[in-house]
Amino acid sequence: MTVHRATESGTTAPRPARGHRVPAPWLRTRLRAAPRAALALAALVGVVAFLAAGLPRADDTVTARALRSTLDTAGPSRTAIELTAPQPSLALSPRDRAAAVAPAALARVTKRAAGLFPAPLAADPGSAVTEVRTTDQLVGTDPGLPRPEAVPPQFSVHALSGLAEHARAASGRLPRAPRDATENTRTAEAAVTEATAQALHLRVGSTVHTAHANGAPGPVFTISGILRALEPDSPYWSADPQLRTPGLAATSGKPPSLYWSAALLLPAEAAPVLLGTQTQPELVWRFAPDTDGLTGADADGLVRATASMQNGPAALRLRSVAGPTAAVTTGLGAVVTDHTQLRDTLRPLVTAGLTGAAAVAALVLIAAAAVLTRRRAPELALLRARGAGLASLAARTAAETAVCALPAAALGLLLARLALPEGRDAPAALAVAAAAGLVCAVPPLLVLAGHRVPRVHDEREDIADVRPGRRRLVVEATAVLLTAGSLVALRTTGADSTAAIAVAPVLTALLGALLLLRLTPPLLRRAARSAARLRGSVVFLALARAGRAPAATAFPLCALVIALTTAAFGGSVLAGTTDARDRAAVLVTGSDARVDVLGGGRLAAGAPRAVAALPGVRAVTAVGADRDARAGDAAFTAVAVPADAYARLTRSTGLGGFEPDDLGSRSGAVGAVASAGLARRLGTGPHEIEAFGRTVTVRVTAARTTTPAVPDGAFLVLDRSRLKAPAGVTSLLVSGAPADAQALERAARAGSSAQVRAVLRSDVRARYASSPLQKGSVLVYAAAVAAAGAFAALALALSLLHDAAARTAFLGRLRTLGLGVRQGRWLALLEAAPLAATAALGGAVTGWAAITLAGPAIDLRLLALGPARTGQDGAAVPEGFRPGLPADPAALALPAVAVLVLAAVVTVLHTRRTGDRPARRPGTAAPTPTEHP
Repeated sequence: MTVHRATESGTTAPRPARGHRVPAPWLRTRLRAAPRAALALAALVGVVAFLAAGLPRADDTVTARALRSTLDTAGPSRTAIELTAPQPSLALSPRDRAAAVAPAALARVTKRAAGLFPAPLAADPGSAVTEVRTTDQLVGTDPGLPRPEAVPPQFSVHALSGLAEHARAASGRLPRAPRDATENTRTAEAAVTEATAQALHLRVGSTVHTAHANGAPGPVFTISGILRALEPDSPYWSADPQLRTPGLAATSGKPPSLYWSAALLLPAEAAPVLLGTQTQPELVWRFAPDTDGLTGADADGLVRATASMQNGPAALRLRSVAGPTAAVTTGLGAVVTDHTQLRDTLRPLVTAGLTGAAAVAALVLIAAAAVLTRRRAPELALLRARGAGLASLAARTAAETAVCALPAAALGLLLARLALPEGRDAPAALAVAAAAGLVCAVPPLLVLAGHRVPRVHDEREDIADVRPGRRRLVVEATAVLLTAGSLVALRTTGADSTAAIAVAPVLTALLGALLLLRLTPPLLRRAARSAARLRGSVVFLALARAGRAPAATAFPLCALVIALTTAAFGGSVLAGTTDARDRAAVLVTGSDARVDVLGGGRLAAGAPRAVAALPGVRAVTAVGADRDARAGDAAFTAVAVPADAYARLTRSTGLGGFEPDDLGSRSGAVGAVASAGLARRLGTGPHEIEAFGRTVTVRVTAARTTTPAVPDGAFLVLDRSRLKAPAGVTSLLVSGAPADAQALERAARAGSSAQVRAVLRSDVRARYASSPLQKGSVLVYAAAVAAAGAFAALALALSLLHDAAARTAFLGRLRTLGLGVRQGRWLALLEAAPLAATAALGGAVTGWAAITLAGPAIDLRLLALGPARTGQDGAAVPEGFRPGLPADPAALALPAVAVLVLAAVVTVLHTRRTGDRPARRPGTAAPTPTEHP
């Protein structure tokens, strides 16, 4: 059925005459004419868009999860926010004071204070706890309470809200508040946890009589129940660990004495009982931060919010609710500050990887668009010669590219959004828009630059014929100035300059690529002239064709050099980080494992033999340390060691190696190896020191910066056998592969009551790399480097395949003239060799230059050690430990070799597929300017 379109006057529009064809739309015609090229461009743009959106979103996801993990790992004891206020005024009546600490009054403050937290800090409403607690402890006076060193136990008393919801009675029942309790009430029921009852020998029905520090009698508490925490790790119990678990505390006397410190738990209604004590009771509102909605960008806001709550506008608002003298105490700010310091250390390096990947991707997009436009050069020249306008051609090419690129970019953004839903949308959208805009802008710009004047034939545009002009000189001078400026900024500001570290490797690589483009043409011309005098023609033909590669190969060359530089820089950073962690672990432990005595005790005589008998232990070096040794007014750690065994240990670990003879006697003085500073102070003559409870005359024979027995500080190493009285063993340095630290501790405690601590070097090494932010940042950096490498491989393939048709025709003609199959393959390999070798050599050199120039400004200490840099369980890293960033040979060589191998594989595969067949009709194909040397 025919449908006639009506005009505005009501008549029917005339139909086209019979036989007349309506021209097909231009875009549809172009897509049908070259569907594979359109699909390839769309696939490339889609992959670039996915990575451009995915890598920033992955970085956001890593930082957000790392922040939440840091807060969760720190625990409620460090992250809980406590709002405290002193007890109600003594001028009030007992009934009014009791009303001020009633649960309802405290709950009203809780509700109002939770709404005053400054963003992005928010309180978790389900974990808020109110209590009234004693600040000064009460002394337990009952004779049946345990007294480790004749000191009675001390109790802190807590009137907690929500006790019934967070605990159940393992025996007995929950405590009940006295009826109409006031500050004059002297007796009350209390509960204790199972751990407290076991340590303090309490049971249901026990009576705890208390006294104040001045001896005045305190309240009497009756134990009504033994409680079991329902969620021991929840903020309710973990914010103050003593609520659940008692501990041994030490008095301030000399020597200190140990005593038990525990908590008595009262119901919230019994809080008025504490007002009648001399323990300075205080009101506490404890909040746990809500971490569910936090992102990586909220870290700095958390630090500001915490500071505002402690001494700022938020503190004033909270005081208006809790009282004029209320105060906020929390360790949240310190926890987040440690996180932001590590983040700021990692940020420049991650940004450098992302910048390198972005630069390589941009060059690949430009190269791909240039290849597609160059293939259409004859068609565009013909249209231009027939009168097509320059603006019309540019608009057509832009529309053709946009039809393929824009949907692919949108699809890549959508896939990245689905794969990583947690990242920010704005940076990802901007990156995708930049990629799509770049690929859509390159073809029309090339058309405007190459077809301003109609041409009958193409002009030569190979790298051996194109001469540098003033514009190129300006570009090169700009690159030199930018590179020099970034390196100066990096050396001046160090690792704090994110932008300088991010652009320094890329600009160094770009400068190296520009230098290679300057040097390559004359070298190729000279090499071709030299090859012309050889007997064979293969080398000459290969170099001649390599010299006539189109100038567009400059983009793949730059992409390869930047990718290799980024890979070398990143590989060296990762290798330097690994080496720094290994070195720090050795400094901390001094061997494969270490056992130390705590509290100034000594190990039993059989402890070294017991440890040596453990499976996996190869050798044990027993040392004695006196950390209070002095030489005049100089304090240091004196170490008594077995000379032969300890000297072997120092040489095997690389920690201040020396010979056993260095500890021999010298003119009546004991030979000693000292730290550098102490050696300068003592000199080379005999000197008396006070160590191990006696006076020893020593002579320094060698100075070293480190020693296994003393991780940090000044030290003096002495031979144990040359001391008049043997020194006790305080540490065991274990060589080998012991099973675990607990087995070492059990063996070292044999026959002794001393407290010991064992630490394995492998555990210390693992702790340095346990931060989620470290792991995630390394993965993002590795993904960026891998993306840059993949794009560089694609750029290399484009550079080798951009003239594939001409190369095939050229090899086919040579085959008809008698060129052998093997000669044809060698010719193709030698033709591809200059570009690949130039890129490989240039990438390795610029990578080494970037590391050498930027390395001294980068401190790997925080990057390698992370939050555990200050140590844990005594594993403290010396403050003077400052690892550098050396160039890693594997990181420089492997990417360069990969480029050479990839170039050879692509060339051989292409030659096998198309280059082994002789041309059927040599005169039919119209030669292009690059087909003949």
